[in-house]
Amino acid sequence: MIKKDIFNKDIKEQFKASAKDRVYRFIMADKMIRGAIVHSTRMVNEMRANHDLGPLETLILRQGYIAAGLLCSNLKGKNERVSMNIQCSGPIKGLDVESNSFGEVRGYLKTRHINVKNTEKIKYLSTLYGAGFLTVTKYLDNTATPYSGQVALEHGSIAEDLANYFLISEQIPTGLKLSVFFDDTEKVKGAGGIFLQALPGADRKRVIEAEKMIQCIDSLGELFAKGHSPEQIIQEAFSSLDPRFLNNSRVEFFCRCSKDRMKGYLKNLSGKEKKDYFKKGPFPVEVRCHHCNSVYHFSKNDLMELEK
Repeated sequence: MIKKDIFNKDIKEQFKASAKDRVYRFIMADKMIRGAIVHSTRMVNEMRANHDLGPLETLILRQGYIAAGLLCSNLKGKNERVSMNIQCSGPIKGLDVESNSFGEVRGYLKTRHINVKNTEKIKYLSTLYGAGFLTVTKYLDNTATPYSGQVALEHGSIAEDLANYFLISEQIPTGLKLSVFFDDTEKVKGAGGIFLQALPGADRKRVIEAEKMIQCIDSLGELFAKGHSPEQIIQEAFSSLDPRFLNNSRVEFFCRCSKDRMKGYLKNLSGKEKKDYFKKGPFPVEVRCHHCNSVYHFSKNDLMELEK
């Protein structure tokens, strides 16, 4: 992966931002509700820089990234990952994101620019989705084939549609909060999310209480921008449910693409496609990873080596 430097080579600021971006797991309501909160400001800013996104595109794709950062909190095996795909008829067209058990998140919008006139007049992001489907696929170590479930988009909100997916497809009452805070110059100053799930046997009244509490958190991204810690936010928002933190782990914008992997992709091209490259060029040949927008260049000599 070729990650753009958003810190202007300031290593101290880079480590400070990296230390904050983590997903924290907790339980509450007598161990009947599990949850996770993710601080993901650096992840969202690096995603925006690599994909070269405007404010509207950042607002949409960041929801997918934050959601993926929360979904990976339940992965346990070394090679486990979860993907979330949206296909829709609106200007967004859709998005594809995935995360793994190491907290690495990558993904992309299916249109590089959301073509909307007068973006300042958009009142609800739901109008940009239109009709479509949300698909969640889990790749787990102890299963021979991936598990995949799909629901129709009903809300035009990743948080609400993902909660609806868990209720319909997995029969698990779920609450989500996804948030990003822009300053006056449209820079992302805070980003994060909260994920709650009721465990079997959970008291319905306490589940409803937790759902109300999560909706009362006005702007999680703004709280992070002001310096509030994930632990502080959860303890204050859900104090009556006695939350207890279990552990935490890193989360970051990261893709395992490389020049060698892209070379393998070129090597698998058909003979006709390779001949077209040799004949028409132009050189260097540019190969772009759609997951992270990293660009790799291959000279004519590089392509000749593929035939060896």
